[in-house]
Amino acid sequence: KWVTISFIDIVSYSNIIEKMSPEVAVEFLNEYFTKMHSVIKEYNGVILNYIGDCVMVVFGAPKNVRNHEILAVQSALEMRAMLEKLNSEWDQKEFSRYWKNIGIKRMKFRIGIHSGNLIIGNIGSKDLLQYSAIGDVVNIASRLEKINKEFNTDIAISEEVYAALTQKYSKNAKLQSEISLKGKTKSTKVYTL
Repeated sequence: KWVTISFIDIVSYSNIIEKMSPEVAVEFLNEYFTKMHSVIKEYNGVILNYIGDCVMVVFGAPKNVRNHEILAVQSALEMRAMLEKLNSEWDQKEFSRYWKNIGIKRMKFRIGIHSGNLIIGNIGSKDLLQYSAIGDVVNIASRLEKINKEFNTDIAISEEVYAALTQKYSKNAKLQSEISLKGKTKSTKVYTL
């Protein structure tokens, strides 16, 4: 099925979390995930998995959704705005001391978004089935999330996502580079927002 996959990952998560008690870490993550999940849901995204602080989301499944590439981008932009609000709230109640006191000014994340064909459905054993996605699209979305570090950006999208964007979004996208992906003969263009 042709879908859009998004990976959202907190920057410097390990450094931040190791200075917190388990109770504080769970409180922080639950507040962060709750806010991000509300945005993801608003744009018809479905969370496939939490991998530590990373969230893996699909747009366009299990229900068919038109323009899921645009919805994924809208969701990413809205999550960025939500994180700014959260940073202000954490500053007001001085919860941000947990990262400010170790030299991290603001909580940041990185997002990678890619669209393409993949296998999606209930996958696993008879004892544990999980709705999940398998294929190159997942690997490329994950790689795009990480590549933000190289460009000092927070939202990276593939040319497949860029091709589906309306002018409202495409005019703000910046072509950063072409990257070669492991196992692929053709390089891929990377845009940032």
